[in-house]
Amino acid sequence: MAESNSEITLTEQLNLIRSILRSEELLQIQSSGDYDQVRIKLDHDIQITFFFDSLSMFNKPLVIKNVHDLQLTKSSSKCLLTNEQWITIRQYFDELIQQSDETTLIQSIVQLIQDHLLQILASNKTTKQKGKKPPKTTTLDKDSSSTTNRFRGGELIFNRILHDKTIDRSKVIIGYEDRFTGIHEIAFNEFKKVHDHEYGVPMHRLRHFKINGQVVWDRTNKIDILTGNKNITNSHNLIKDDLHLAQGLFYFDQSTQQWIQYPHIPITSDDQKNPSTIETCLPSRCHFVTWNILVDYHHSQLIYTSQRYQSILDNLKSLLPDVICLQEVTKPFINLLLNQIWLQENHYYIVFMEKALDSEQTKSYGQLLLTKNFRPRSFSICPLDTTEKAADVTKQIIIARFGLNPKITIDLVNLHLNSNGSRNAERRRCQALEHLLQNLKTNNFMLIGDFNFGDFDLKENDLLGKYQEEVHDLWKQIYNIDENPGHTFDPSRNICARIMSDSQINRRFDRYLLHKLDNVYYSIENLQLVGTETIPIDESNEKQINLSDHYALQLIIDFQTRIINHRSALVILPSTNHWPMIKSFCDGDGPSFVQWPPHFNLLWPFYYLNHSLDDQLDILLPLRILLSQISSFQIQVDDFDTFVENHVSFLKPNEKSTQLMKELFEKTKRLLPACVKNPQNEYNPHLTIEQYENAEQLKQARSSLVLDKPFDFPVEYVYILQRCLKDDAQPFHILYQIPLGPVLPKLNSIDSKLKEFFQTMNLYENDESYNQKHDKFTKLSSCFQQIFNQQNSHHFRHSFVPYGSFRIGINGQDLDTVFVLNEVKSNEDETELDKTLIKMQHDKSSLNNHILNLLEAQIKTNFENEIVYCRKVQALFSIISILFTDQTKVEVSLQIKLNEKQPLESSKEPTLGVHEIEHLLIHARSPPIFQHLLTFIRKWAQNFGIYGQVYGYLGGYSWAILCAHICHSFLTPIKSLYTIEQFSVDQLFSLVQSFFSTYSKFNWSTEALTLVPRLSKSMNNSSSILQRGSMRILSPTPPHNNSARATMASNRDLIVQSFQRIENLLETINTISSEDKFNALKRILELKVNFPIEKIQTIIECTLSTDNPNELDEWIGWMKSRLAYFINDCETKCNLFVQRNNSIEYQSSKNEGVYSIGFEIDEERLKTHRSFSHCLSRFLDQCNSYSNRKESMKISHKLLSIHDWKLEQMLRKPQRLKN
Repeated sequence: MAESNSEITLTEQLNLIRSILRSEELLQIQSSGDYDQVRIKLDHDIQITFFFDSLSMFNKPLVIKNVHDLQLTKSSSKCLLTNEQWITIRQYFDELIQQSDETTLIQSIVQLIQDHLLQILASNKTTKQKGKKPPKTTTLDKDSSSTTNRFRGGELIFNRILHDKTIDRSKVIIGYEDRFTGIHEIAFNEFKKVHDHEYGVPMHRLRHFKINGQVVWDRTNKIDILTGNKNITNSHNLIKDDLHLAQGLFYFDQSTQQWIQYPHIPITSDDQKNPSTIETCLPSRCHFVTWNILVDYHHSQLIYTSQRYQSILDNLKSLLPDVICLQEVTKPFINLLLNQIWLQENHYYIVFMEKALDSEQTKSYGQLLLTKNFRPRSFSICPLDTTEKAADVTKQIIIARFGLNPKITIDLVNLHLNSNGSRNAERRRCQALEHLLQNLKTNNFMLIGDFNFGDFDLKENDLLGKYQEEVHDLWKQIYNIDENPGHTFDPSRNICARIMSDSQINRRFDRYLLHKLDNVYYSIENLQLVGTETIPIDESNEKQINLSDHYALQLIIDFQTRIINHRSALVILPSTNHWPMIKSFCDGDGPSFVQWPPHFNLLWPFYYLNHSLDDQLDILLPLRILLSQISSFQIQVDDFDTFVENHVSFLKPNEKSTQLMKELFEKTKRLLPACVKNPQNEYNPHLTIEQYENAEQLKQARSSLVLDKPFDFPVEYVYILQRCLKDDAQPFHILYQIPLGPVLPKLNSIDSKLKEFFQTMNLYENDESYNQKHDKFTKLSSCFQQIFNQQNSHHFRHSFVPYGSFRIGINGQDLDTVFVLNEVKSNEDETELDKTLIKMQHDKSSLNNHILNLLEAQIKTNFENEIVYCRKVQALFSIISILFTDQTKVEVSLQIKLNEKQPLESSKEPTLGVHEIEHLLIHARSPPIFQHLLTFIRKWAQNFGIYGQVYGYLGGYSWAILCAHICHSFLTPIKSLYTIEQFSVDQLFSLVQSFFSTYSKFNWSTEALTLVPRLSKSMNNSSSILQRGSMRILSPTPPHNNSARATMASNRDLIVQSFQRIENLLETINTISSEDKFNALKRILELKVNFPIEKIQTIIECTLSTDNPNELDEWIGWMKSRLAYFINDCETKCNLFVQRNNSIEYQSSKNEGVYSIGFEIDEERLKTHRSFSHCLSRFLDQCNSYSNRKESMKISHKLLSIHDWKLEQMLRKPQRLKN
């Protein structure tokens, strides 16, 4: 392909392209936001399109690196090409782009596509004349495609060698023809083109290229090894009939029927910035098989190796994987392998390890790596244990690098760790794994092979546990190993394993460990054991043998590259009340506003997202965590301005607003640097109004662009806008709405009917309550700053953040917060506080208590006259509970992050309660809509008596997960900001209906509700937690605990019946009009299910009392913590149906609270139930064993028939109810 030329103007370059088209009008330029789009129409309604920035392209060449989103598409539905022809031309285009470098001229691409299009049509015409079907072309069968059969010209070969970093150019010789003296040869690095030097050689005179003395391209003899036309002669480096192999990469040449060594470069010399070519890329849907094939050095008379080897090869032939990793390979197996016709015909490359080739002399064995239709771009064979001396190395690994696309690579590591039969095996396995995980020089890698340890080998699994967030064990991702252990070494069923095993223990030896990929996401299509069958050895006595002592492990995985595209943008949107005024300055609707809403770009182009889990974890969640550290702010727009170069008018913010937007841009740029094409360009925030055809039109319009007065709007969210990849005619829609600041704006409705409904049903939090919480949070932040500031501590920093309902911006009972203490890197001297904390680092309990004491003392000092109590509570996390005199209750959880040495926004360890909430906000797509649905559902659950984790029902977090799932699954595409700001009763009703329809039909007894589908079966370390609870609603953040773990069968049944009751109601009432839906929603919230339900016959009342009302909540809190054990015993040991009340009834004295529990059997039977009496006695003993119990803290109980209990309720006048 032609090289770029930067000496001609952009206009001249576009005219050169026009000159090779049938008409100048076939090249069109259209404005598209801040970029221009070029459409080049070719024959048969095919077009090439790309974007370029006219501001930065004035003196730059029109080459691949200077354009964006280069595509080949059909320009209309009238395209006359057959589907087969279209596929062929698309494949050729993709190959051109992948084989090109950044300096390839667009003109060259256009010319080659136009020529190839003519060639296809001519070939098709000839084929039809002969009455035959045109040959099929596929991406894998490259040798039969027109792309690879077409003999390449010398200039293309020259550019290939010039830009292919896998070729050592110092070993390349060029042969060229002189018109007077014949053929001459010159070193590649000394060769000059005719345009580069006065004595340069024209490219049409090139005759051959040699590498290491071997001809790789010859014009006369039509030899082309480099690009696939391999009509080679005996002068090449052939492997003779005796198959004398060497360590390296080999392929089978069909023309000579020989295995030939292919030149390669080691991993350490491979510059990953160089693009991968199509022949070095994995297929996007990639089929792997790993198999330890069992060397026959032990028990050789019992394992029938010759029969096994042939059956192993037959298995591989039936599967034809893309990648095969074999372990325990020896020379006899290699000799069989190389004579396999299927291997030769399917164009497999093989990486040989010397230890496998020399096995007959050294009694060694090794690994092989085979790849179908593609080869490694580089590979190395390295010692497994780097601590061993060279002479003592017994095991090696193959590390091979492939492209996932031209710009992204992955390293595949075929390994075989030490078995228990070797000395210090456990230590050596850990040492080798640690070395690999720490020292592989890429984020994208997969460890494949025989790891020689199982899931109950503690040290190795503890080591992998350290890397569980980065390194995914693929078997655990899709299977629960308690249910499907995946034993690849199974002496209980496998005859060879039984012969070879000393312990006879089944183990999962063979694995795929995939490191978290950069800019790539994946899905597992299939992962299973293969090669599990037996083969007959002696038909007379029906003797059988397995193919190996290991089963093979088959993986089919889909890799999808995360792309950055002009059809996706991260933007700021002004409030919709300003849109009419903004649009009034446009000529008509304006081309921008047809496609885009009025907006300020932050990052464009942006990642093209598809709602995948990887998008949420890798992009959206880090972005939200970053934005939670940035407070919302106001933007004021006060003037018009223009970009003269591309005839654009725009609105610009004032100086202060511009600075705030630049700060936001810089932070997002640091987080997502790949989205900034030219980092050196200054960010200039603007809202485009119109792009005019020429400078004169811009000049005429400028005089009329006058802003009467500045306008302001809040920046509380940023938005990800996106439109269809294949249809530029579709306008952008809102894909995600991401809030700024740690706390969402308080729930508010703009739609008048929805606002009326929420006010009528008392669903909004009143201003007084919200302001009290906000005030307490602000004052506590200042309070903690007095202890942990930069003067008092140089080596620790703290964060104080809210979570729970206050963070979501909805009405909640308490203010939940977390105090996070981070160790940070510092070169400054340790302060006295630092010394104290560092001294306690190895005693976490003492450190926790010390921090709690510091916080508690400071709170009591700062709020001496404002608090009723401030006390420490020991729960799953250390907590300080505070009750203020205005009855605001605050809980401060403590989390200490040692040895991480980074701030909250960069922390790899999730912050208690925060990351869970943020994941829900991202998953729900639009936080304000999520707020409305969650507020409605929480109120309904409270009315139905099924709210409250402490009572065995679903807590607030579980209900939030359920609502986030509904928003994500059923929220219709958000076409505009109007959809969010004018969220209506009709839209709320639709989500509510989906909520009850979904969860009334969900199989709660066997399935888990999870926002992370691929991880739902892989919670090995958390399996005991997941088994707790009759409903499973999994947290989206590791370790994916069950948020509904307090539920039991009776509570689950009550919850599901409540879902079904509402679904049945909605099926029986009229819900056609908006008014009908308003009334239906109202009716749902007016329904109440009072305790107890109809089938309850007996009530046990527990009365708790104290002398001090302030101690009563503490006493009741302790009782609640013991309650779950008592109810569990009643259900599991006594086989009783239990209904728990979800509130405490406080008596008029305020020193006494009553809690009631209902049972299905009558009072007399319950009294005489021995197991129940034992469980009740133990519950009361546990309550009385409270370590902080005062003498005045008393608990009593009584059993009442349902009739007597109702009579007492009528006589009793409760002071208040509290959940």
